[in-house]
Amino acid sequence: MSAAPHTSPSPSLAQERTSARTPFGLAITTLAMGGALLAACATPAPPPPPPPPPPPAPVVVEAVPYRPLPPGGAHYVMDIPPRGPDGRRVTVNSNLSDDQLIWNLRSAWNVAALNCLTAEYEPILEGYRAFLTKNVKSLKAVNDRLEKSYTSRFRVRRDAMVARDGYTTQVYNFFAEPAARAGFCRATLDVANRALAAPPTDVLAFARANFDGLLMPFDQFFTDYEAYQQASATWDDKWGTLYGASQPGWVAVQQARASGFVVPSVAVQTVIDPVTGLPVPVIPVNEGVVSQPIIEPMATPPKGKSGQ
Repeated sequence: MSAAPHTSPSPSLAQERTSARTPFGLAITTLAMGGALLAACATPAPPPPPPPPPPPAPVVVEAVPYRPLPPGGAHYVMDIPPRGPDGRRVTVNSNLSDDQLIWNLRSAWNVAALNCLTAEYEPILEGYRAFLTKNVKSLKAVNDRLEKSYTSRFRVRRDAMVARDGYTTQVYNFFAEPAARAGFCRATLDVANRALAAPPTDVLAFARANFDGLLMPFDQFFTDYEAYQQASATWDDKWGTLYGASQPGWVAVQQARASGFVVPSVAVQTVIDPVTGLPVPVIPVNEGVVSQPIIEPMATPPKGKSGQ
């Protein structure tokens, strides 16, 4: 049996086999280049959206404050004594003669003895009694000279009595001001303690050394009240039209203006001074407690038009 003869492949068949055996790496490279070309021709991705705008600033609503309150529970409307050229308040205690200075000290001490009644103020009454007892002659001489000074100015004795009584009543009322009570009681306590420690024998020297101390609490009250007047006027200008009707102080001011400035009265009890025969005001004050209404400001609704 003879073997089949070997036949050489034709040139065209060899060329086809060579072409079909393209290296694998070359094929991958070709595909990668093609992909890159396709990617270069594709549409670019859109840019990211812009950040949202910042939120609007919060609307700041100014809180409506309470209308300022007068110091010490005082009236909403009061007439405060002005200062004179020397800077001192012009009051019933201004420009006193020596005798009137002594007597006004006595009057102030009398008011304190009747109105400063807590246990800590007991030396006030004790000192006042001792002052009267140990200076009977001196005080009687002062009273007699004051009486004579009034009768010399008036032709009718009754007119002189009315004038002196009216002045003394003003002095009592000055020192009985409830809004200054706490400071007045403390100041009188200091005076009483000094008198008890060293009983005065010269009433004029004692009055000169101590009377201004009794006036200081009232001067401080007047200064504080002027600050209240300024602060409340500022509130009235800014808030009064819309919120004033809800505030007792604003209402009181409007009523006072409409009626010609009338200061509200205080319920007053009195005790008769055995020497002058005049009533000394007794106005109870709960020290440290202020009984004034504090009401949250509320807007007044606008008035509707006619027919609505």
